[in-house]
Amino acid sequence: MDARRAGRRRVQDHLASAQLHRADGRYDEAERELREALRVARSTAGPASAEVAEAASALGILLESVGRPAEAEGTLRLAVDICERIHGPDDPRLTRPLNALGAVRQRRGDLTEAERLYRRVIGIMTGTAT
Repeated sequence: MDARRAGRRRVQDHLASAQLHRADGRYDEAERELREALRVARSTAGPASAEVAEAASALGILLESVGRPAEAEGTLRLAVDICERIHGPDDPRLTRPLNALGAVRQRRGDLTEAERLYRRVIGIMTGTAT
């Protein structure tokens, strides 16, 4: 197995472990797994890879859900930026980080930006994105 494939496998293992920890309410363990997934993705696939976008998205979603919007915002913006570059602006893989970013903006009181992000998610999901 080549290094990139092995790295991808390690990232997926960390993401799966984080999902189990989160389901059990063990958010600190989930965060550690997601940070490790992000570190492995950066080192094996490169800083602007689909693996980094996936790990950053999962970490940002967790951070938002546990009430850490300032940390979540930067991580989610990274995920969105990479996803847009790799997959395009209307790819369905953008809906999760965009939705979480909308929640961050809503939590921080920027309802105009939150609405814009939520509308973009709906547009992508319904195929009516502009």
